[in-house]
Amino acid sequence: MLQEESDLSLIIAQIVQKLKGSNLYAQLERQAWSCLQRPEIRLESLKEDIKEFFKISGWEKKLQNAVYSELNV
Repeated sequence: MLQEESDLSLIIAQIVQKLKGSNLYAQLERQAWSCLQRPEIRLESLKEDIKEFFKISGWEKKLQNAVYSELNV
């Protein structure tokens, strides 16, 4: 079981590394910064507010699709 968890962690790290080098990541980062400038985003609920913003703006699906693409490569 430890080996499976280690393998999964390695796969996740590889996917994250690939996505960090992508154009999608740069777009997502710009979108996150613009999201932080919105007045309805509060420090008290920053994580939830950003997650909700990504869901509403379609970024959640884009990320899911990018991860799925990497898993199928």
